[in-house]
Amino acid sequence: MKIFIIAGEDSGDKLGSAIIDGLKEVTDTPTKFVGIGGNGMKSRGLYSIFPMSELSVMGLVEIAFQYKNLKKRLNQTISSILDEKPDVLLTIDAPEFCFRVAKKIKSLNKNIPIIHYVAPSVWAWRPNRAEKISNFIDHVLALFPFEPQYFHDVGISCDFVGHPIVSETTADEDSVNEFKKVYALENEPIILCLPGSRRSEIDRLMPTFGKTLEKFSNALPEARFVLPSTPDVYEYTKTVLGCMPKDIIFLTPEKFGVEKYLEFKKVSFKISHLALAASGTVCLELAANDTPMVIGYDMNFLSRQIISFMLKTDTVNLVNLITGNRNIPECIGSNFKSEKLFLEMIRVYSNGQNQNKDFKTTMDLLGISKEAPNVRAANSLLSFCKNFKTI
Repeated sequence: MKIFIIAGEDSGDKLGSAIIDGLKEVTDTPTKFVGIGGNGMKSRGLYSIFPMSELSVMGLVEIAFQYKNLKKRLNQTISSILDEKPDVLLTIDAPEFCFRVAKKIKSLNKNIPIIHYVAPSVWAWRPNRAEKISNFIDHVLALFPFEPQYFHDVGISCDFVGHPIVSETTADEDSVNEFKKVYALENEPIILCLPGSRRSEIDRLMPTFGKTLEKFSNALPEARFVLPSTPDVYEYTKTVLGCMPKDIIFLTPEKFGVEKYLEFKKVSFKISHLALAASGTVCLELAANDTPMVIGYDMNFLSRQIISFMLKTDTVNLVNLITGNRNIPECIGSNFKSEKLFLEMIRVYSNGQNQNKDFKTTMDLLGISKEAPNVRAANSLLSFCKNFKTI
């Protein structure tokens, strides 16, 4: 069996890694993995036709500026799929790129089943997207229990497979002790800084995050700050560290190697008392570790205006969306200011109990007590492919 997988960012690489593990668990059929992925997928045998980091662009205007290179990689990807003739094309999130690939492939070869992992957020904005993608997406693997109905309503096969966060282990005590020894930590408040995994996010968020953490440091001088960078952009992140507190702990694979870096990153999530984070799936990692959070995010001005007009929900935080509560504060767009972020951080640091209740509810609804999501996703993919061949 041959599976062509496309992931466009760090979170997609994690999902791709998980489903590869799931496939290896549920089938003995020799499987070749080729496509676009990061370190996780490559370590599991995927041959990446070019670096995944080239697709890590977010925002309508940002994509426009990178259009020439993205167009080149788009054509390369399409040609590679047609040459490889995979048994299935699995696209993971990154709809701006993946849907263009899927649409073209479907027009050229209808015999390749196309499965998309991570349902587009039709419940948040552009609800008509569900109907539009029915022309080129055959099956959807949904992370959230409320999503399948949106796709069933327009005739797209869709399974809720659960979110992989519920299967991830948190750091053990030995790792925690080692981390604290390396960085001479005792009982200081630990503040986690998570400005995103894309260069465009880091450029836009880091200056304001830095000012916010400086205010927090002045208010709580004993606090220590940790910034775990992603393997693909840590070299770039170093160039903009000047706006952060001077004694920040900057976690990178450069110092310890990828394995130890990932271990220490887990530790940082577990021991932190508060996180200042970009919007995205990272909030679920924080929820799994019972780490209270404040969300800050902004985009290019034009992107912000367009998306604000199209947004159909009053929150973009997944914990808020899943629970129906609004206990995770968000400073987004015109509210993305250091003073507002600082005040929210002080408030949450002083009283984060409401968030902890929501974290438990979130994990329960995401399937923490059910079959592992990567196994459910693998079985859903195999089952759909088997039936697709009989259509």
